[in-house]
Amino acid sequence: MSIHINEVLPLLETISRQQRDISTRLATLIKIFRQEPEPVEPTLRSMLKPLREGMDEMREALVRPNSSS
Repeated sequence: MSIHINEVLPLLETISRQQRDISTRLATLIKIFRQEPEPVEPTLRSMLKPLREGMDEMREALVRPNSSS
C-alpha cells in the first residue's frame, strides 16, 4: 500500500495546528497553576475538549482511506 503526499499533507497540517494549540494550552495551564489555589478542573475540561475533538477528526481521516478499498 502506497501513501501519497496529497493524502498525508492535510493530516500533517492538522497535527501542526494541534501542536500549536497544545502549546498555547500548556502555557495557560502553567499560568493557572502559578496562581493561588483554586479549582482547575473546569478550566482543564474546557481546554481538553477541542483536543479530543481534533483527535476524533484525525482518527476519522486515518480510517476513511482504508475503508474505501
